[in-house]
Amino acid sequence: MKLNATQQNTIEEQFGIEAIADDHPAIEKLKEVFGDHTFFLDAGGLNVVEPHPDSEAAAGAVVKLASWTDDQSQLNVHEPEVLPIAVKLDGGS
Repeated sequence: MKLNATQQNTIEEQFGIEAIADDHPAIEKLKEVFGDHTFFLDAGGLNVVEPHPDSEAAAGAVVKLASWTDDQSQLNVHEPEVLPIAVKLDGGS
């Protein structure tokens, strides 16, 4: 899902992960492969936030799409992995 600036900032502050800027050269390729999302990088790899399936509140689930190689020089795409992290999505969409 594509997050608004407030939601993006909230997630960055809560979890110390960094969103990839919309003007980054990799964004177009990421959109081709994964769809239109706000993409986040952390020490574990490439993540997006999706609506949390078990929550009626404005909450999201962090989904890992790719993990870093051992030397952290490349990302290996794998089946989406829903992480045990729920995030508040206050601020609307």
